[in-house]
Amino acid sequence: MYRFFLFWLLCFSQCTIEQKADLILHNGKIYTANAKDEVLEAMAISHGQIQAIGSSHDILKLKGAHTRLIDLGGQFVMPGLIEGHGHFLKLGKNLIDINLLGTKSWKEITGMVQQKISSAHPGDWIEGRGWHQEKWTESPGLTYNSYPYHDELSAISPNNPVVLTHASGHALIANQKAMQLSGINPETTSPPGGRIIKDVNGKLTGVFEENAMSLILSPLRHFYDSIPKEKRLNLLKEEAIIASKECLKYGITSFQDAASTLEEINLLKSWCESKVIQNRMYVMLYNDFNKLIAEAESLPIPMNQDNSFSCHAVKAFVDGALGSYGAWLLKPYDDENDHLGQNLMSLDKLRELAHKCYEKKIQLCVHGIGDRGNHEILNIFQEAIKESKSNDLRWRIEHAQHLDTSDMPRFNQLGVIASMQAIHCTSDAPFVIKRLGKERAQYGAYAWRSLLNHGAKMANGTDCPVESINPFECMYAAITRKRLDNGMEFFPEQKLSRLEALRSYTIWNAFAAKEELLKGSLETNKLADFIILDRNLIECSDLDVASAKVKNVFISGLEIIR
Repeated sequence: MYRFFLFWLLCFSQCTIEQKADLILHNGKIYTANAKDEVLEAMAISHGQIQAIGSSHDILKLKGAHTRLIDLGGQFVMPGLIEGHGHFLKLGKNLIDINLLGTKSWKEITGMVQQKISSAHPGDWIEGRGWHQEKWTESPGLTYNSYPYHDELSAISPNNPVVLTHASGHALIANQKAMQLSGINPETTSPPGGRIIKDVNGKLTGVFEENAMSLILSPLRHFYDSIPKEKRLNLLKEEAIIASKECLKYGITSFQDAASTLEEINLLKSWCESKVIQNRMYVMLYNDFNKLIAEAESLPIPMNQDNSFSCHAVKAFVDGALGSYGAWLLKPYDDENDHLGQNLMSLDKLRELAHKCYEKKIQLCVHGIGDRGNHEILNIFQEAIKESKSNDLRWRIEHAQHLDTSDMPRFNQLGVIASMQAIHCTSDAPFVIKRLGKERAQYGAYAWRSLLNHGAKMANGTDCPVESINPFECMYAAITRKRLDNGMEFFPEQKLSRLEALRSYTIWNAFAAKEELLKGSLETNKLADFIILDRNLIECSDLDVASAKVKNVFISGLEIIR
């Protein structure tokens, strides 16, 4: 009996050892993003997972009659990239609407609007996004608080309401028609947590910041609600398809979506499962407070069978953006010394939401830009963590852009993830000192190195469509803290190393979504999501990182046609 059992065990072991791979890549430089940051030669894939990784000599032993072989010829392979904070449907919508990212003048923007109107029907809403007054190279003429007036925009669009959202997403400029439909006049007062920008004479500039944006966006939502449901869903589906393709272009195999409604979440889940969306998605639920509290009862939505979708997080906003004077600061803005920014959600409401998330065992992800905003979020997180007696809730502060130095050690102490976007640093660099002054900018702004030195866990992303989805430009910003257009360097002592930048788009982001056992590195039994690049991101020059191109994308070991 013993001999029979030994014979059976040897046969079973031999079968296991000789299990043949579906796909083998060999003769390459495969960056694993594992704990040792190993670069290996070959990898075997079986049933959508990594079967083995090591030397070409060893891995090729797993070749069978039906194994597909790819001779990499020294090409660089790395884990599929994970966008750590973006807005998926808004990315697609921005590529359909007027994309104002990169515009250099108000004149250029009004010209783009005029062109869009030429093919629109009277009464159609015209939308665009991506302008930033601090990045224009040509004067817009008369301004107030650095913003242009709406007059020129209104003159070219008398029959169409126009809404142009600021690059940050925390302000907009509307034309006269949009304000008229919204019932806005010079006597309209600003709501709590927002500002209607009027000049010293009470004239409307057309600019609305933070919560005041809802005055314009409410009639816009009514317009979309009036569209037949089937047409509206088709528009959303088109946005999803376009966003998925744009992500795959840049090797993004997983996307962490930072704010979708429950209706959108259910759509995204179905589109992931039907492969309308080819990327994997982790989504944060977002809505206004009362709806958010109610909809949180539907969470968590666990990872589905094919590992393409999960939703176990909630998103909230404590403050706004620095560019639109919405970041909530401990001390006034240097260039608006009677203004501290905006508190968008009362701390009592955030505390109630935190309690709900703790009860439901879901992640709480809170937008925090200013040092006051981050300080208050950390205080509320600390209360929940004390109650749970655990610092592994992995709650996140989205952006964590401007910090009081005394708050930096608290991220590690509380196990709070600093979900930051490196590209924001170099994109915002031209106006950060103007807003904060040199001392706050140098020691508290985009303080990646300081946070890491304190033991904090970080994530990285682009916040698209606030910035371009391009992850390689974001990595370049992380490595150099330099702008690509003019080489401007923003306090380089806070930059990341090359390997830290690569980890920030792979295993760090997987950890931030509680998915590090599933993906984020190329290791045995993990999902076979990986990309082949046109250059070695470890060995190439800093500048070459920014212009890297993706040659092939594999998800679950299958090559994706892009």
